[in-house]
Amino acid sequence: MWYKQRLEHAPLEVGSKFKTKDSIISAPFDKSRFKIERTAQNVSLSIERVTKGDEGMYFCAAAGEKTMNFSTATFLAVTELLNISVLQTPVWGSVSSGESVTLQCTVLSEIRAADLRVLWFRAAAGQSFPEIIYTHQNSSSRQCEISSSTSSSLYEFSKNILDHHHTGTYYCAVAACGKIIVGNGTSVELSKCFFF
Repeated sequence: MWYKQRLEHAPLEVGSKFKTKDSIISAPFDKSRFKIERTAQNVSLSIERVTKGDEGMYFCAAAGEKTMNFSTATFLAVTELLNISVLQTPVWGSVSSGESVTLQCTVLSEIRAADLRVLWFRAAAGQSFPEIIYTHQNSSSRQCEISSSTSSSLYEFSKNILDHHHTGTYYCAVAACGKIIVGNGTSVELSKCFFF
């Protein structure tokens, strides 16, 4: 018998293969993708067209007359390519002291908007490290679920530019699935007034 176990879940029976019978794949596993084969030496499990949902620990168990022996578990880690684009507008802005600027960040992603974490940070001249100024985190308990379609989400950030301490390049960044994708940045400057 083969089992699958995910973190904080009870083991699920994937299926079994007895000497004289065909293999049986248990629900909810897809019979067209999961195969169990028996040789003289062992019983193997193969999974075709692996998806993120297949991720977990797999182990085999052999039943004796009064005992059950378990194999060492194998962890199947599935990585998927992230298709996320972050576009910021405007690219450049000039404001008078005390005015507000609204920055926009459009996120195109195959990951549900509820699974994204959006951060805004500012890089200013003379600073060694950018300063995180705002984070937007959705309340989804799911992580990294990739859908077959791309969705677009718009995030806005408004800031009063009081003096040169608030100028610099503002970046929108998206954290998802252990990766961070940074936008192209918006440069915010104070407009210069000349008196004659």
